[in-house]
Amino acid sequence: MENDRLKALLKLLSTETDSYGTVLRKEIAAAFKANPTGVRTVLKETFREETPLPVVHTLEEIGWEELSAALAHFATKINPDLEEGLTLLSKFTVPTTSRLEVTILLDEIARAVRPGLLNARNYSEIARTLSHYFFNTLGLQILPISWDIQGIAFSRFLHKHRGSSLCVASLYVLICQRYGVDAGLVDLAGRILVHLKGPQESVFIDPLDNGKILSQDDCRRYIASRQLDWNDNFLTPLSSRQTIRRFIANMIFISNKIHDERRLVFLRRYLDIMQN
Repeated sequence: MENDRLKALLKLLSTETDSYGTVLRKEIAAAFKANPTGVRTVLKETFREETPLPVVHTLEEIGWEELSAALAHFATKINPDLEEGLTLLSKFTVPTTSRLEVTILLDEIARAVRPGLLNARNYSEIARTLSHYFFNTLGLQILPISWDIQGIAFSRFLHKHRGSSLCVASLYVLICQRYGVDAGLVDLAGRILVHLKGPQESVFIDPLDNGKILSQDDCRRYIASRQLDWNDNFLTPLSSRQTIRRFIANMIFISNKIHDERRLVFLRRYLDIMQN
């Protein structure tokens, strides 16, 4: 689609009624699918100061529709890649997110911790190296799951160094994967921990407590403090699908808090997709 025609459609969309808006949406959606970057460029050229809300909502929902298809494809894979899933889900709040962008940011962190990891003698030292770099050097900040859905976008977290504890936990796993370290996420009665499982030791990391290193005995004591019975299933690692579902569930929680029904329609759809 030519830029002049796309500009005209966007201007019409900002003023037309809902009945005409449906027709315009189809044409804009086709252009977005063919060249999303081009559509965003034309959007900036068309509305230099402030984009009208109907146009913003339409483009968001077109992107969210595309994301439904991408997540459906992701969910069909036998062993879907966590990094891919986090990149896709980031597009919900940061539409320009790309896999290359996320990979570059993760690779930069991996290169920075390489000397410490190569000198680590065991998994406890690996855990301490990562926690020190993440919280002391990068200055990662844990944001509570409250009103800001942006805090759950993994790509934004990599740029801002602020995000949910689930973002931080996923960062541990993705960096460990780059060095062949067996790492996964476990759900300790609602508290997500990172589990480094070596041949002779098992180490847990608590993202909510500045990367504190825990033993399995510490985990058992925590469960006892919650007046719960220990179950070895607590140590079953979450799959990539389960981790992505946790992210979506957190986004639904926030959207429910602010009664954002427009986002909830899509997020509930994503949750259904990842459960099938």
